[in-house]
Amino acid sequence: MKFIKVFINSVISGVFFCSLLSLLIYDLNINKIFNLSTFTHLTLFLSIVYGAIITLVCIILFFILQFILGKNFKISFISASFLILSFSLLLILFLIIFKTNYNFFLSFFNFEIQNLLRRQFLFLIGITLTGILFFYLIYVHKKSAVLLITYFILFFSGMAYIVLQRVNYPVFQEKEGVAFLEPKEIDKKITIIGLEGLSFDFIIPLTSEGKLPNLSWLMEEGGWGKLESFSPNEPLTLNNSFNSGKFPSKHHRLSIYEYHMLNIDEEFEIVPRFILFRQLMRTKLLNATPNQSPIKTKDIWKIFEENQTKCLIKDWPYQRKIKKPSPKTETLFNQFFKDFKYETSDIFNNVKQAFYNDCEFEENAMQENNKTQPQILYFLLNGLNIVESFFYKYSFPDLFGYMDQEEINKFNKVIEKYYQFYDQIIGKYLASLKEDELLIVYSPHGTEALPLYKRLIEWMLGNVDISAYHDNAPEGVVFFYGKEVDRGKNIEGIRLIDICPSLLYYLGLHVGKDMDGIAKTSIFTKNFRAENPVSFIFSYDEITIKKKNK
Repeated sequence: MKFIKVFINSVISGVFFCSLLSLLIYDLNINKIFNLSTFTHLTLFLSIVYGAIITLVCIILFFILQFILGKNFKISFISASFLILSFSLLLILFLIIFKTNYNFFLSFFNFEIQNLLRRQFLFLIGITLTGILFFYLIYVHKKSAVLLITYFILFFSGMAYIVLQRVNYPVFQEKEGVAFLEPKEIDKKITIIGLEGLSFDFIIPLTSEGKLPNLSWLMEEGGWGKLESFSPNEPLTLNNSFNSGKFPSKHHRLSIYEYHMLNIDEEFEIVPRFILFRQLMRTKLLNATPNQSPIKTKDIWKIFEENQTKCLIKDWPYQRKIKKPSPKTETLFNQFFKDFKYETSDIFNNVKQAFYNDCEFEENAMQENNKTQPQILYFLLNGLNIVESFFYKYSFPDLFGYMDQEEINKFNKVIEKYYQFYDQIIGKYLASLKEDELLIVYSPHGTEALPLYKRLIEWMLGNVDISAYHDNAPEGVVFFYGKEVDRGKNIEGIRLIDICPSLLYYLGLHVGKDMDGIAKTSIFTKNFRAENPVSFIFSYDEITIKKKNK
């Protein structure tokens, strides 16, 4: 009978913890309006896994504690003291999860939402401390009815206030163009090359050894700097922030996926991190489909389109996988990886596929550029990012403990060779650069070694070759080259969101005051800055660029 009583109280504790997780899911999904019915269904869904785990832990801890203390705890079917203590301990666990996710997804929250979440956090701390205090008082005063009633009044009032903070999230409303702006003729050209994964951790030593002549040239004759990014460091959010000059809190493009949970009609764009939530997809309790939500703010490409500025954009999503490379691509691959001509290991096949995809994609972009002659060319390659995720450990073996020396000797130059491949691509565009053209080379993020706990998780999931990641937004790189660029200058404090307003400034267009990024005028020469002051409009979302009817 005691086991049944412990089980019932443990189940209640598990459901309570799942209600907290449900609230966290709603907190992270800023595009969602809070729905009590969905919240209830979500709590029950989470109880299948997380509720069951908490129930099991509570049961085990109860009997372990009883054994260690040598006492026979009395417990009722609904035990106030059990629930007060378990709720308080689970709140401590949840506060850690909450704070970790808040920091990770901070770029999603505008100032108003940040204030609401801070109130949630403070009240959660208050409820936790209140529970611990009342558990002590109840233990001393032997379950005083007054204390129990007081605690649960405070508890439910506090939880209601916490949920109310989520209900009060501001609802995003798309702005409509209410004013008109005359198009401006642009007489400059820009080529933007995105090379995902570039990092000064590799560039500095390789340029000092003379192995990256074109990147070395950009550093000496152009402007360059570390590019600050943000988390979550995922292609969709990064790309939309690059394009709009805004954090996700303003452009509202949060995830490549929509997550569908068992028997829940609503989809969610974001699920919590650090609790293995996405691993539920392995059990079919959670499914992910492509997120088709539209862009909710006007980005730089829409501005160029309205301004009648011809652009060629070849960026994310990476919908490319070359099955049979061209002879030219195979020849180029063998040129860079001639020592791996007969290498057939699974891990090296990742290099081949990444190289083939990048090479063919860049070649197609150049051919289309030559054919259409746009004023703005932008393409983005992601092969290096893939290669670094698998081969980082061979470049920095000291970070990974024991490794087979023969494998280190075989693969320690793979990333270096890929950097040289990218350097050759840069050289191709430097050679064809026109006098009035600006060249930008950038990576939205760098890469860093996978920490031990993540390596263990990847190992358990069967991904034994993964050794690097960029979840924590390691700094990327950016290079500017052109006649108006201040030469040999290290551009300090430049962020991914600064590139869009800086491009608008360079082209003589207005910078939106609602952009989170700023125009980094320090990129350019003193003469250019003197002749071209920054001009502003409040928001491109509120105007339409079009010629006036005569």
